Amino acid sequence: MTTLAEQRADIARRMRESRQGTSEVARRAGGQAMIERRTGRAEVDDINALVTQPRQRKPLPDLAPRGSVAPQVGRGEYQAAGGGGGGGVASPFTETPGTRTYHENTVIIQSTDGSTFMAVRMPAVVTMTDANGAPAVFNYAEIVDG
Repeated sequence: MTTLAEQRADIARRMRESRQGTSEVARRAGGQAMIERRTGRAEVDDINALVTQPRQRKPLPDLAPRGSVAPQVGRGEYQAAGGGGGGGVASPFTETPGTRTYHENTVIIQSTDGSTFMAVRMPAVVTMTDANGAPAVFNYAEIVDG
């Protein structure tokens, strides 16, 4: 049975033998890599290499004033607005009597409590006149019972 001192000497001898294949430079590099892994320094450097650094803001150069603009009298020629034809419609609308047409099918409307039903003919086309006297035609879609 070996003594404790002999066991320790054997451990030291095996450590020396295992280190024989690596040079001191390689051992130091391994130690440095281990420190960088623990501190995370390499990851920070890698991330900073990927991120575009913000641009440094340079102040604008000071320009010497070159004099003010001399006062002038306005030089526009007034042109009155043209009469009508602005491309839109003018409110209010007034229905033109006798121009309303209805869809052929009636729509059945039920009261909220279900006690009353009504058959209603829905308007198809209604012609109106706007405030400028121009006709405005309203075409309504046919409602289909679903």
